Amino acid sequence: MLKIISHLIPILLINAVLFTQSEDSLLKQISEIEVSLDSPIESEENLYLNTVSFQSFYDLLSPMGEWIQITKEEIDEDLNEGEGQSFSSFYNDDDELLFIWKPKVNEDWKPYLNGRWEYTEHGWLWVSDDAWGNSTYHYGRWWRSPKYGWVWLPGYTWAPAWVRWRISNDFVGWVALTPKAKWKIEDGITETNYRFKDNDADWVFVEKQSFVNEINKTNIVNSEKNASLIKNSNSVTHIKAENDAIVNKGPDAGDIEKRTGKKLYRKKLRFRKGHGNALIGEGDITLNRESFKKYDASNNRKIIDKPKKFKRSEKVKKILKKRKIQKRKGFRR
Repeated sequence: MLKIISHLIPILLINAVLFTQSEDSLLKQISEIEVSLDSPIESEENLYLNTVSFQSFYDLLSPMGEWIQITKEEIDEDLNEGEGQSFSSFYNDDDELLFIWKPKVNEDWKPYLNGRWEYTEHGWLWVSDDAWGNSTYHYGRWWRSPKYGWVWLPGYTWAPAWVRWRISNDFVGWVALTPKAKWKIEDGITETNYRFKDNDADWVFVEKQSFVNEINKTNIVNSEKNASLIKNSNSVTHIKAENDAIVNKGPDAGDIEKRTGKKLYRKKLRFRKGHGNALIGEGDITLNRESFKKYDASNNRKIIDKPKKFKRSEKVKKILKKRKIQKRKGFRR
């Protein structure tokens, strides 16, 4: 009897290991389960108010750039040349501090430059070759700051691409939306409510026959020609809510098919939690999507997550110094 048991023990141990491995595999599959698209999208997004935790962005992007703490007024000062909605006037806390991110890039870099456009059920999706692309091109807004260069302000509403478009007979152009582009579900984002004046050099233009190819600085139109292309093109910017998803319509797919000679299929989007590059299939694209933790309103936003390492603007330094002096004197903010 003991001999039989001694033979059975190794078998039982092997089965236990296999079961554990199978269980681990199952847990991994569960952790990568698709994020449902049926959940309601944000009815309104305010980029200037800390309502969710961006800690996942802070941790992920820190090695690939620099976080900078600034005031919302500084953002409006950067963008005061353009028309559009300002967030800062909606709130009394003039000292609200925000974090923006500056990527480690070359001087001739600009957003939505390295990657490709894919036609999907939610309009034109930007699939980035940049290591940080899955986060910064589907959330938040970009602008070229006179002081810091290209910077990104985090957001919590997902879109296939936060860009505006211009179309002519032979060219397609796009440029990143700035924080002046405020998302409201009933209005969407169009040329009617977003008329910001971008610098001509910030636009990316390609010939229509190259629009669905890989895009980088070697095959875009020289930015010296952008002024003429902008003048001789029409705006087709239209980002709207459709079937509980945000759709970025952009160029007409039929027109692109004729000019490229390629049949376009409205690819289905699938989402998984976490980070990573997009997986492009014949009929679908799998993307990683953020899951944001909302702050508890009861704590009055006193505990706000922040990057482990960041620098402060001169204005923020002055504000913090003033607060420190007031605290020392016993004043309440």
